[in-house]
Order: sequence, then C-alpha cells, then structure tokens
Amino acid sequence: MKKDLLNKILKEIEADAILLYSPQNRYWFSRFHSSLGYILYTKNKSYLFVDGRYITAARNSKLLTNIDEIIEFGKLYDLLNNIIKENNVKTIVYESDWVFVKEAQIFQKNLKAEVVSHNFDAIRMVKDKWEIDQIKGACDITHKVFLEVLDFVKPGISEKELARFVSDSFLKNGAEKLSFDTIVASGENGSMPHAVPTDKKIAEGDFVTLDMGCYYNGYCSDQTRTFAVGNSNNAKLKEIYEIVYQSQQLGIESIKPGISGNEVHKICFDYIESKGYGKYFTHGTGHGLGIEIHEEPYNSAAGDKTLQEGMCVTVEPGIYIPGIGGVRIEDDILVTKSGYEFLTTPFRELQIVK
Repeated sequence: MKKDLLNKILKEIEADAILLYSPQNRYWFSRFHSSLGYILYTKNKSYLFVDGRYITAARNSKLLTNIDEIIEFGKLYDLLNNIIKENNVKTIVYESDWVFVKEAQIFQKNLKAEVVSHNFDAIRMVKDKWEIDQIKGACDITHKVFLEVLDFVKPGISEKELARFVSDSFLKNGAEKLSFDTIVASGENGSMPHAVPTDKKIAEGDFVTLDMGCYYNGYCSDQTRTFAVGNSNNAKLKEIYEIVYQSQQLGIESIKPGISGNEVHKICFDYIESKGYGKYFTHGTGHGLGIEIHEEPYNSAAGDKTLQEGMCVTVEPGIYIPGIGGVRIEDDILVTKSGYEFLTTPFRELQIVK
C-alpha cells in the first residue's frame, strides 16, 4: 500500500524518485527509527541511508520493511548521485511540509537531478493492519494505566505526583515512552485545556482532567478522561460532564467513510452550543494520530479531509469555564468500512474515585 501511495505521487508529478528525509515518513515507510537518515524511493528499488550510529541496528532490524538496500553513508551526495545515475533519475521529489528552505537549497545544489517539492502531510492518513494493531497496542496500555490511576488517586496528592505516576505506569506496562507531556488539571485548573501539572493538591470534590498517551512500536495513543475525587457534588461540573459526554457520543456515532472532519466538529460543537456552552468549547473536536500525536485528518472547523476506511482519529469535545473548571473526554476511533470502531476502551462514564 505504501509503495502504491508513493507511485501515485511520482505519476502525478511526473517524477522518477522520492527523497524521504523526515523521521516520521522514514519510519512510516521502513519501520526503522533513526534521528538522521534518508530513503531514496524509485519504482524499481528503495534505498535506506543511515550513518554509522544506526547501520548495525538497521541491518539487524526485524521490523524493517519496503527497503531493498541499506547503505552506510559518509559522502552522502556521492552515493545518492551514483544511484540517481544508475536508475536514470531525472526528477526527485522532497517533502515541502518538512524540509527547511536551507536543506532544500542543499538538495538542489548537490543532487544531479531536478529537485521539486510536494506536500506529504496527508500521506500517512490511511493506516494498514499492522499500523492499526500498533495503535491498538498503545491504547490497551493506556487503559491499563488509567485503571491504575483510579486505584492510586486520592485527595492530597499533587497534580505533579499524579503525572509522575502516569509516566512510571506507562513504562511499567510496556510503553516505549509518552506520546506527549501528561496533562493533569484538577479543580479550577480544569478550565485550561492544556494545563501543565502543578504542585496543587487534588482536593475532595475536585473534577480531574487527565490527558495521556504512549508510544508502542512507534505509534501513538491519546486518551482523556475526567473523573471526580471523593464525590461528584459539584452540580455545574456534573452538568457539563453529561453535555460533553453526549456531544462526544454524537461525534463518535457520526464517524464513517465520506464524512468530513469539519462535519464531525460541527455535530459536537452544535450540541454544546445548544446547551448554552458554545463559547466554552475552544478547540477542535479531534485529530488524526499515528506516528505523530497530531496529524491529518483533523476533526475541526478547518478540517477539509473526508474520512476514509483505515483512518484513526480522536473525538474530544470539552467545556472549560474559568473559575469553575472543565471537562474533556477523548477517545481514539478507527474509521471502518461501514462506520467506526473504538481503539481506546469506551470506559467513559463519570468515575468517582473514593
């Protein structure tokens, strides 16, 4: 499937080769991680270039795929130009959404072919079965961590203590690393969608928003849960929890091939607006996820991509009221042939931690 996508780009641009430079696209194509490297793709052969730090790992990798030849580079452009000549490459495409102007100028100066740009930001939207399985693996770990959180949380611990517990639990349960810095927002801090954990102690009756995720074999999870500590006596937050829950439910149920990201967002936003809280829903409804925690397609007002089978997206409406607090519920959703499937565990009812 990946080769078909690259061949389609070559045909559209009437080019002979693609040079993948971004770590994300290199991993997507080859399943090999390196901080620096290049993939030269032609219709006949694919070449992975890495330096001495990675050459042994690349040759020993059990995940490596789609690569015909692994080359250790020193004089990179001499090696690239030899292959360009061997394959009669006249035009090479690079990633305009990733490569800086300075790097593009270096390509143009040193490569013995015409160098042209193309936007690759949507290349990874549709996932194959292996990719979906890795995202499911990350989501399964995330659910285990959340269950551990519910056993750990109690009044008197700080937001920072909870964030540290989450980090340790992810690693203990088999995650490679966090997919982003954990968000813990308790009480009034819940009014900040991307609050940074503080020394604030979590108090009896606080609603706590916990946004967390991890990497598993290079693919992300992203889950948000809001729960109450001790009791759910805060009538306003209990009210908005139910509104956010119903908004998210409507958004999830709308997921299917053919709907656009902005339509999903409108469904969620319109429900919250109908309840009088539209001005407190201040971000998009969701985003694609995979190798990056935020990637195309986006379920937002500006989301112009049409959802297709195999895409993985989040649905995460929220309401945030300064001086009171906030609620966000987020799940990772797979677009299926006829609708949707939960990737995260649909454990979304309001939990009260005693």
